[in-house]
Amino acid sequence: MPATVVVVHNEPGLRELALGTLREAGIEAVGFNDPMAALDAIEADPRVRVLVTRMNFGAGTLNGVALARMLRIKRPCVRTVFVAQRENEEHADGVGEFLALPMDPLHLADVVARLLMLRVEAAGADL
Repeated sequence: MPATVVVVHNEPGLRELALGTLREAGIEAVGFNDPMAALDAIEADPRVRVLVTRMNFGAGTLNGVALARMLRIKRPCVRTVFVAQRENEEHADGVGEFLALPMDPLHLADVVARLLMLRVEAAGADL
């Protein structure tokens, strides 16, 4: 599952739209409907640099903010983009980028590309 972006969303239509748009932009991306499966995949693949997730997956399931915070500890290089309802925007403060629904897929691709570029520039500065 080599990819630089993981999209985790339990609405198949939105997940597939995001994946298709990212892939058309030349960005390697893989999708999951379960946040725990996504976490396992990210921990297993050191190439992952960006997580695209929703905020809430329902009762009894890890939410997107908790997932992003766990990754911040385990994989601090992974950046997060939240795609969620506008009323959830405050929960993204200090945790990741926020894109309100309905999602503009081209804007998502631009944000992800920018985050990937920032990571490349930071790595170059460490050389």
